[in-house]
Amino acid sequence: MEEVKVTRVEKQGLQAMDVVVVAVLLAAGAVLRMITPPFFGITPNVVIGMYVLAIMLLRPRLPQVLGIGLVAAAVCQLTTKSLLPYLNFASEPVGAIVTALLLYLPFDKNSFFRVVKPLVVTFLGTFASGFTYITIFKAITLFATLPKNPAYTYLLMVVIVTGIFNAVLAQVLYFPLKQLLKNV
Repeated sequence: MEEVKVTRVEKQGLQAMDVVVVAVLLAAGAVLRMITPPFFGITPNVVIGMYVLAIMLLRPRLPQVLGIGLVAAAVCQLTTKSLLPYLNFASEPVGAIVTALLLYLPFDKNSFFRVVKPLVVTFLGTFASGFTYITIFKAITLFATLPKNPAYTYLLMVVIVTGIFNAVLAQVLYFPLKQLLKNV
């Protein structure tokens, strides 16, 4: 009897199905962002939650993670209510890279951490993106003549509320989507 040798082929990039998953999640994030009513004047950026979810589900390499972040920034341009919308081209890639790096943490060593992984990673990925945005925004407006302005505190509140919203959404969607993708 002949011995059959099985070798595992490593993915070189995102496959067609992976690109479809990213596109559908980003589109869903954009639609949700447009139709979600504001909470105390805050409309969460659900696009962030969706690209974090895509990265968690697909585990792409760093160049693809950066690409997902840049595409998400472009999608954000269509739905933003921001004063400086182009800052998303800096903040979204940072959020995407932080998300990818967080996936290296040993969540799977403990069953509790495995269950809350989507919640934790999404909150921290959203926070990284939002905090990057706020930091750049603050640096740009640092030399502007502004009266004592609570805008930075308000922006931090927006980031925290968005992080919580995205984390809960990702927690609800992650395991069913993971199972669905396993069956495809």
